[in-house]
Amino acid sequence: MNVLRLREEMTAGAARQTGSLFSGGGQVIKAKAICRGDTVGLVSPSGPVREETLLQGIANLERMGLRVKMGRHVLDREHYLAGEDAARAGDMNDMFRDDSIAGIFCVRGGYGVTRILDMLDYEGIRQNPKAVLGYSDITALHLALWKKAELVTFHGPMVAEMGDNFPRYNQDYMERALFSARCMGLVDNPPGEGPVKVLCPGEAEGRIVGGNLSLLCSTIGTPYEIDTTGSVFFLEEVGEPPYKIDRMLNHLRMAGKFRDAGAIVFGQWTGCEDAKYPGHTAENLLEDIAREENKPCLSNLMIGHGRYNITIPLGCRAVIENGKLYLTESGVE
Repeated sequence: MNVLRLREEMTAGAARQTGSLFSGGGQVIKAKAICRGDTVGLVSPSGPVREETLLQGIANLERMGLRVKMGRHVLDREHYLAGEDAARAGDMNDMFRDDSIAGIFCVRGGYGVTRILDMLDYEGIRQNPKAVLGYSDITALHLALWKKAELVTFHGPMVAEMGDNFPRYNQDYMERALFSARCMGLVDNPPGEGPVKVLCPGEAEGRIVGGNLSLLCSTIGTPYEIDTTGSVFFLEEVGEPPYKIDRMLNHLRMAGKFRDAGAIVFGQWTGCEDAKYPGHTAENLLEDIAREENKPCLSNLMIGHGRYNITIPLGCRAVIENGKLYLTESGVE
């Protein structure tokens, strides 16, 4: 695709000359690409994980050629949290300070990241950037690291999902995002999962931002609130009935998040049905948003909760063209 190649060359040239600019006027910070043989740090900033599940994920990371260092509190458990707030925040800060760590992989989501955002050392993070991987509740961490440290992070699978049944498709996208300084290019679904849908045609270019709908809403009115100005804004959700999704989408609409965006991308909406109203689906609500906003809008990308989960470099340039999504800037150096 000539247009994609041209944009990739322009992005690379601009980065060489002046560096990538943060939407707020600062400097976008990127970590170095992870290499086979590097050590990645494992943290549990949200809910607890079963040791057996964690060990399966670690075994697969080692098969990918990575070494693993666990945070001191990865296996802690306190009700629905992976230990005390200070301990979880401490593990995160320690991993950023540790020069032996090339990337930080979140073990699982759940609940709890918003409790530790005020405890993170953002200046230290700026001085020691690492590639951070995770999604779901980790959305709040992504938002905070972008707003407070201007750090590109990665919306993608967590270690608890990287066991024996980890799809090769997920691993390929993860490696393309984290192991290479080349842009990822076309984002496409695996065979048999249905095509990407065009809810509203058009072309757009901007930084891709977003994540889990519930977390995006919960951070509005806080220092970590998402800025969608000129962005390619993507959302996904799991386990919420349509009436709750309706409420949250309208929350974002009234907060101007769809209005400010240049384009919208809807990922997976897993388990978002309500047996009481079988004809009223999340897809209906997404179509309503696309119609009301009348800007480029794609749906049914394999991003988020589901067997397939594409890794996305948050804060990097993306293009919507001819009904397809292209990632035109690498998230690592």
